[in-house]
Amino acid sequence: MAPNPAKPRLLTGDRPTGRLHLGHYVGSLANRVQLQNTYDSFFIIADLHTLTTRPEPQSIREVPHFIREIVLDYLAVGIDPNVSTIFVQSAIPETYQLNLILEMLVSVSRLERMPSLKDMARDAHLDSMPFGLLGYPVLQAVDILLPRAQVVPVGKDNQAHVELAREMARRFNNLYGETFPEPEALIGNVPTLVGTDGQNKMSKSLGNAIYLSDDIAAVESKVRGMYTDPNRLRATDPGTVEGNPVFAYHDAFNPDQAEVAELKERYRAGRVGDVEVKTRLIAAINTFLDPFRQRRAYYSAHPNMAQDVLTQGIRRMQSEARQTMEIVRAVTGLSYSNEMFADEIDLFGEYEVTPVPVRGDEGPAPAYHPESPTGRGEAVPAPRRGDEDPAPTRDEG
Repeated sequence: MAPNPAKPRLLTGDRPTGRLHLGHYVGSLANRVQLQNTYDSFFIIADLHTLTTRPEPQSIREVPHFIREIVLDYLAVGIDPNVSTIFVQSAIPETYQLNLILEMLVSVSRLERMPSLKDMARDAHLDSMPFGLLGYPVLQAVDILLPRAQVVPVGKDNQAHVELAREMARRFNNLYGETFPEPEALIGNVPTLVGTDGQNKMSKSLGNAIYLSDDIAAVESKVRGMYTDPNRLRATDPGTVEGNPVFAYHDAFNPDQAEVAELKERYRAGRVGDVEVKTRLIAAINTFLDPFRQRRAYYSAHPNMAQDVLTQGIRRMQSEARQTMEIVRAVTGLSYSNEMFADEIDLFGEYEVTPVPVRGDEGPAPAYHPESPTGRGEAVPAPRRGDEDPAPTRDEG
C-alpha cells in the first residue's frame, strides 16, 4: 500500500511465539481492527524480540511457522492489508543499524528502571539478566522510531516503554537535529482475559488459552474443563457470578445480553447448573469464532495470498526504513563511510553477489601466500612469467 501522509502513523505488533488467542483479541486485536482506518497502521511481527528470552536453536526454528500463523490470525480477525502494513522485524536490516546508534543514547541505570524486565527474566526462568534483554526497550524504541510512528496503542502497564522511546527521540533530536517525532502512547482500557484455569491471565505458555484458530471440538473441550465457583457443590446451591471465568467469557463473547442476565440471575439463585451455563458459552464462542475460521480457512487454502501480504508489507517497511536511515546518517555525520568509499563499495544498498566459478572452469588455482599484504591470508594469483623479479645470475667464478 502507498503511504498516507494525511493520517498519523501507528505501530504495534506481536512476538511470534505461538498462535494468537481470545486474550489477544480482547486486549489488542479488536482495537487494531478499529484503528486501522484512522491511522497509517504498521503491524510488526517482532521476531528479534524472541531472542531475548528464547535464543536456543530449536526455538528459532519454530519462528517461521509462528510468523505464518500470526499473519493468518491477523487476516482472519479483519486486519486489512490494503490499509495496513504487516512486516517482519528481522527482514529490515536498518533495525540493526538504528539499534546500535540508539544504544549510545541511554544509560544502563535507565534501562534497569524499566519495570517489566525483571518480570520477563523471571517468567523465562533466567538466573541473570542477558545484555539483549536489558536492551529490549531500546529495540522496542527502534521499532517505533524506524517507521517514524507517532502513535503506539498500549495499556498502562506498557506505557513506560513508549516513554523511553520518547526520551530517546528527544535525546537524538537535541544532539543531531529534528529527526524523529516523539511518539504518543494511545492508552486504552486494555482488558485482560482470565485463562480457562480461572487463575492467571490467558497465556500460551500456561496452557490456559482458547485460540482464534481452535475448531468447534477444541472450544467445547476447553470450556467444559473451565473452573467456575469452587464453593458451589450442587446445581441447586446459590453461585457467585463475580470473578467466575465462565461468566467473564459470557460478558466478552455472548452478544445476547438478555440471555447472559437471565443466566446470572438463575445462577445466583441456584436454579441453573454449570453444564447449561457452559453449553451456552460454547455456542456463543463458536458463533463468535466462525467468521474468523472461515477467513482463516480461505487464506490457508491460498497460501500465496498471505505470503504476498507479508512481502508487500516488508517491501514498504524496507522503503521507509531506508529513508529513515539516510536521514540518520546525514544528520549524525555517519554518512562519511559512504562518501569515502562510494566508488568502491556499496555499503548500504543491495549487494551484488558474484557467482563463484565451478572448479575446472576458472583455470588453475591461484598460488596461496599467507603473508599477503592485506593480512587476510587470501589466495593471491602467482606472478605471470615476465612480471616477477629476474632470476639471480649464477656466479660461475
